[in-house]
Amino acid sequence: MTWRPTGRGPLHVGAGYSKNGNVHQFAVRGLYELGAFTFGGYVQRDENAFATGTRTNIRLSGMYVMDVTEFHLNFGKAGKTGSVADSGANQFTAGVNYNLSKRTKVYGFYTRVADGDAGLYGGDFRSLAMGIRHNF
Repeated sequence: MTWRPTGRGPLHVGAGYSKNGNVHQFAVRGLYELGAFTFGGYVQRDENAFATGTRTNIRLSGMYVMDVTEFHLNFGKAGKTGSVADSGANQFTAGVNYNLSKRTKVYGFYTRVADGDAGLYGGDFRSLAMGIRHNF
């Protein structure tokens, strides 16, 4: 899927479409920068006539920047498909990044995934992660 941003202002939008055999995907996404706040989201529609039917997925995200610290919140929902009754799931992530330099940051985040009894995404689970990232 290829995203085409609109340009240099605070609003960024894009759309993509892909087809591989009987599998079709279409998505739209947007991002808006409002000072220290950034809000974004996307909607993706999958269609697979032979395997799983159709499904709509969404993600909403937000970020607040305070000096060298970034606070992140994300919520995603994978919709149920037509032929797999329990294929839906929700994901919530809260995280913080602390930028040590332009290329190095330390981070921590908490994620919770709830997919009920289906277990398609690893079941219901929670995770906590911390690390350091350096771009060479």
